[in-house]
Amino acid sequence: MKKLSILMISVLLLSCNTREKYLDNVFYVFNNGVRTLPNAPGDYDSQAALVKRLGYDGISGHISQLNSELKAALDKHELRMPEVYFGLTITNEGQVEYDKAIDELVKICKDQDLLVAFFTNADKYSWKQMEGDKILAEFLKEYADFAQEYGAKVAVYPHVNNYCETIDHCIKIAQLVDRSNMGVIYNTCHLFKVEGDDDWRKKAEQALPYLFMVSINGIDSGDTQNMGWDRLIRPLGEGSFDTYELVKFFKDKGFAGPFGLQCYGITEDCEIALAKSIKTWRSYQERYSQE
Repeated sequence: MKKLSILMISVLLLSCNTREKYLDNVFYVFNNGVRTLPNAPGDYDSQAALVKRLGYDGISGHISQLNSELKAALDKHELRMPEVYFGLTITNEGQVEYDKAIDELVKICKDQDLLVAFFTNADKYSWKQMEGDKILAEFLKEYADFAQEYGAKVAVYPHVNNYCETIDHCIKIAQLVDRSNMGVIYNTCHLFKVEGDDDWRKKAEQALPYLFMVSINGIDSGDTQNMGWDRLIRPLGEGSFDTYELVKFFKDKGFAGPFGLQCYGITEDCEIALAKSIKTWRSYQERYSQE
């Protein structure tokens, strides 16, 4: 009887210490996934319907489209717009210019946790970054304060050949801005293209305190700086790099933000490629819950 009681107590203690694990982050499609792939749907409603049927959580906005119309289609299908991709330019005169259409979208998405992802351009200040960073940070302070009124976040999108092309540079800008809703994006394919894949964990650790979104896709490992985009951006589950380990790393570290699916340059049929990727994401969820 005594042995049985001890066994029951041990089982109870073990069950109390067992934490159920869920990979329940938002997983959405980048705009290029429903806009540029072969046989992609031609209108916003059809794009939203496809993404809904496949099981994604939403679609990102993009500077090239009518985002208010996409937002209406997403609302109709009970989907999200977790992020919108817009550009800004530091002019040679030291001013920051951007398409103010993004302001209206921020207002439309009030209190919906929208992330404004700014890619950055500059000519003169690419060679004078101390000055350029100050100019950019001052603008982003004002924009973050504006976005805060509507429950939105702001981040710089690291992109090859842009003013901010590394995570380190984006973190520096976030630190200069010093706003709770100003952060960074971990952009896997651009990180591998610009800096290689050797230090992806180190870069992830550095980004975590400021991290608002992680961009993922199938990708090869190796000499990634000399690879073309056909190897750096593939449907999720393809390529020699284990993207699951990257996802798991962030999740284990407590990252609760969204993962966005990068689809730029994929030449496979839109629905087939997106179906492959969501199937892989589901396998990630199952694997994570069982580990």
